[in-house]
Amino acid sequence: MGVWTAHMFLMFTLRRPNILPVGDFGVQMAIKKHYRKRKLPKPAEMEKIARAWEPYRSVACWYLWRSLDVKTM
Repeated sequence: MGVWTAHMFLMFTLRRPNILPVGDFGVQMAIKKHYRKRKLPKPAEMEKIARAWEPYRSVACWYLWRSLDVKTM
């Protein structure tokens, strides 16, 4: 089992509210988009950004994933 799998297990099976899956491509893309980054953020940069989301980083990630489904005009 890898780190990404462990993060998903903690978030969706054990329902841990404060997990930040730094290796998840969707979360990386959403942070890149919403924080207007030129490149995908590195894990340390993601951790820094996500400090404001504690103790509900799992919830914030769910909203980030969903934000990628929204079509913009």
